[in-house]
Amino acid sequence: MKTYEILGIKIKDYSVREALHKTREFLSYNVPSVVFFLTREVLLASSDSELHKAFIEEDAEVTMVASSDIFKAAEVTEKSREREIDRNLYLKGLLRMLSKEHQRIYLVSQTPAQMTELKTLLGTFENSLQIAGVCDHADDLSVEDITNDINTVTPYVVFTVLPGNESIDFVIAGKKYMNARLLVSLQPEMLRVKEDGSVKKGFMTKLSEKLFTRIAGKYKQ
Repeated sequence: MKTYEILGIKIKDYSVREALHKTREFLSYNVPSVVFFLTREVLLASSDSELHKAFIEEDAEVTMVASSDIFKAAEVTEKSREREIDRNLYLKGLLRMLSKEHQRIYLVSQTPAQMTELKTLLGTFENSLQIAGVCDHADDLSVEDITNDINTVTPYVVFTVLPGNESIDFVIAGKKYMNARLLVSLQPEMLRVKEDGSVKKGFMTKLSEKLFTRIAGKYKQ
């Protein structure tokens, strides 16, 4: 595990091997652990919030960088890590583990359209996952309602797709009441992938990467 600082936030960066090893340990615990994916949007939104910064730096058991341009902003040049990130190798490894061991999962999204994309994303990597339940309209429900529904099916892993700091707020509010072993917090921009598992990048994504790198660079000055 290595530590980098971006926008005043200290990021714990785990290799895929390290993260999967810790994840296997988490699945043996009786309390939920958190794997939280970091995107440009999350880091920008969290840089002005002490609560969200503390969550990223201290409370999330594992933070995973979701796009390699975050490394560029930190002036890190590790090609092996860039490949791991760009090809979604942690997510591939986790889903392979869950499929092989027939572990139940639960899915949370804001909208039915996002739920369709989430199922497509997971199915790109594994097509025999045991989905025990879903919530595809999280904005219309309280965290307590969602957590209660999760607890009725007692999944091993909960996957959420909520934007930016909403995903952090959901974890903070619901984790201690959740009857699951692992909570994996994905971001909406991770949903659309190519056949090899890499995230699709359009013009706006590339423009966003350049702007983020520029902002991060100014923050250091």
